[in-house]
Amino acid sequence: MTGNANRSRVDCASNSNPGARTTLPKRVGARLFAALFALGVMALGSVAQAATLTVTVQDVRSEDGEIKLALYATEASFSSFSVELASRVIEAQPGTLTATFDNLPPGDYAVAAYHDENGNSSFDTNFLGLPTEGYGFSNDAAAVLGPPSFDDAAVEVRDDNSETEISIVY
Repeated sequence: MTGNANRSRVDCASNSNPGARTTLPKRVGARLFAALFALGVMALGSVAQAATLTVTVQDVRSEDGEIKLALYATEASFSSFSVELASRVIEAQPGTLTATFDNLPPGDYAVAAYHDENGNSSFDTNFLGLPTEGYGFSNDAAAVLGPPSFDDAAVEVRDDNSETEISIVY
């Protein structure tokens, strides 16, 4: 061995040749451990910041079909109803129902819901494009000649538990 003969070393297994051993200076091994430990602490910190959004769906008129909810994190995805962040399907029951979206990072979210009464997994409209099934949006944002804006429907999720209401309109 050349250099400092008194230098402490730590053995590490090689991924490319499991039987081969490589040595690292002990100081590098300690730094690597400290870096990995810090990453683990940061990962735990981000999990601790995850929140839950509870959605209360009101005014469901029948037990037919399912209530379908979609969670959106951007104006673009909400306005086109594409690329939902998460979705929930709950069995329809007359009255009030609840759905939750767990492990959300802090941010603004909008929820769209509809009552798929006929069970065809499609939001049905008539020949004019007007809905024939019940629908609603977070914050009870009104739909006037189209869906509400993301800002009107947005729910600020910042702490452990946030809530919003959707009244289904038929």
